[in-house]
Amino acid sequence: MHLLLAELSARPACAGEVEEILRKLVDIASGEEGNVHYAVHRQTKDPNAFVIYELYRDAGACDAHLASPPVKQALERFETLLSAPPRLVFCDLVAAAE
Repeated sequence: MHLLLAELSARPACAGEVEEILRKLVDIASGEEGNVHYAVHRQTKDPNAFVIYELYRDAGACDAHLASPPVKQALERFETLLSAPPRLVFCDLVAAAE
């Protein structure tokens, strides 16, 4: 399993548009081969801050998602909607419990 954890900080006036884009990405990711789980969260204490939890079968599936046109378009749009570039953390699974 391969995890991508992304943190986004929207400009205050743009949080609604960022949320809308992220909701669309959830729909797109749900149909991607290799996607195990894709969830968007909004930080409780900061309504402009989002955390995206993306779990993929492997790094190749994650790479395919990031290279897809909808993700590329979202990242381009985020350049004007976010107060800072997204913070991305890539992780490989060490151990898990179900």
